[in-house]
Amino acid sequence: MYYIYILKKENNGSNRTFTVDTQMKYKEITEESIKVLVDQFYTKIRQDSELGPVFEGTIGVDEASWKKHLLIMYDFWSSIMLTSGRYHGNPHQKHQNIPAFDIQLFDRWLNLFSETAHEVHDFRIAKQYVDRSQRIAESLKLSVK
Repeated sequence: MYYIYILKKENNGSNRTFTVDTQMKYKEITEESIKVLVDQFYTKIRQDSELGPVFEGTIGVDEASWKKHLLIMYDFWSSIMLTSGRYHGNPHQKHQNIPAFDIQLFDRWLNLFSETAHEVHDFRIAKQYVDRSQRIAESLKLSVK
C-alpha cells in the first residue's frame, strides 16, 4: 500500500509531494521474514487458476494439510537461506510424484515467487531468494522430465 503525502514547506509555502511505501520490507533474512514470504507466496499459489489446482491436488484443500505443508516450507527455506539444517526432505522425489505436472508451470511458480520476494524483502535480499529459487526450479525440472 502506498500513500502520497503533500507537505507545505514552512519557509516559502510551496508544496512538496512524496510517496511512502507503508509496507516495511525486510532488510535481512530471518525466520520471521521467511514465514511472511512463505505465507504470502502460498496464499497467491492457492488463488492462482493454474497452480492452485495442482497444489491442492497434491497437498489437499483442508487447512490442516496446508498448515503441515507450510511448516515444511518454513524449514526448507530456512535451510536454504539461513543454512539452519531444519529441512530433511527430498524435494526431487516429492515433485516426481506429482501426477500430470506441466513443467511450464515452474515459470509461473517462479514469477509468483519473485513477485512475493520483492514485496516482502528489499531488492538485495529478494534477489538472493530469486537466484536460489531459479536454481532450485532448474534442478527440479530435470527430475520431473
